[in-house]
Amino acid sequence: VKDLESKLTAQQRTMQNASDKAANWQTRLSEARAEVKNLEKQITNINPHLDAFAAKMDAWSANLGKTGKTMQSVGKALTGYITTPVMALGGFALKASIEFEDAFACVRKTVDATEEEYKQLEQAVKDMSFEMPSNTSEISEVMATAGQLGIYTENLRDYSKTMIDLGESTDIVANEAAKTIAQFFNITGTGQDKVRNFGSALVDLGNNFATTESAIMNMASRLAGAGAQIGLTDAQILGFATGLTSVGIEAEAGGSAFSKVMTQMQVAVETNNAALADFARVSGMSSEQFVQAWKQGPADAIQAFIVGLSQMDEEGISAIVTLQEMGLTEI
Repeated sequence: VKDLESKLTAQQRTMQNASDKAANWQTRLSEARAEVKNLEKQITNINPHLDAFAAKMDAWSANLGKTGKTMQSVGKALTGYITTPVMALGGFALKASIEFEDAFACVRKTVDATEEEYKQLEQAVKDMSFEMPSNTSEISEVMATAGQLGIYTENLRDYSKTMIDLGESTDIVANEAAKTIAQFFNITGTGQDKVRNFGSALVDLGNNFATTESAIMNMASRLAGAGAQIGLTDAQILGFATGLTSVGIEAEAGGSAFSKVMTQMQVAVETNNAALADFARVSGMSSEQFVQAWKQGPADAIQAFIVGLSQMDEEGISAIVTLQEMGLTEI
């Protein structure tokens, strides 16, 4: 009986425990159901917010697409207005650099200088291109011409600058001026450091007389040989060239004729030949006076002869006939 009671008691305990567990699970189930209902309520409440958020996302996405297209357009515009010009500028700079190297190569061919002197000349050309309305190619061409015709390396910068100035302020092309004046200097022996003074004098004469700088320089080049031979200064040669061209005498014929007169005067003075008396008579002097005047300054003697010719015409004596009688028939 006791064993049976013990078993019954044990079974009762087991059943009680099962009942407690069932009650516990029931409680948890109820709580879970309550949480589900609460979650459903929250979902119901959040749905409108999700819909609004989705609408905003759609709008933002559309705006983002528009922004992307705008940025793409801006990018294209930047490429057109900034990138392309910058690339073009870079290409232009490269092209200019190549052109400069090509242009300066002619300077290296005609100028005998050290590498350091070449660098200085290169910098001088670049500096002048910023200071003057000429590009590096034009300046290099002038410098190369000057070097070819004997202008010393140390004088090339000032010489080239003066030629460029003449090209801008007169009717002489810069490179032609460089050639003509260098040849004139070579003939007369003028110091190359006098090039600025020479250029200024040439411009002043062109500005104040009825002639041009190119006409004066062409005539001066024709007179340079004979003028230097008889002892005329550069200023006197330029003066006679200005006077001759101011009355319309052409350099080719007039320069040769006037040179012939000057050399024949010198020969007459040095040899005391028969022509001396004729030069003296036209000049209004005795032979001795003409020789003395020539030795004091050939320019004054030549001027006296020209004035004498003009006075003969005024007195009714033909200057042309007088020249023919002196053997100056083509003059």
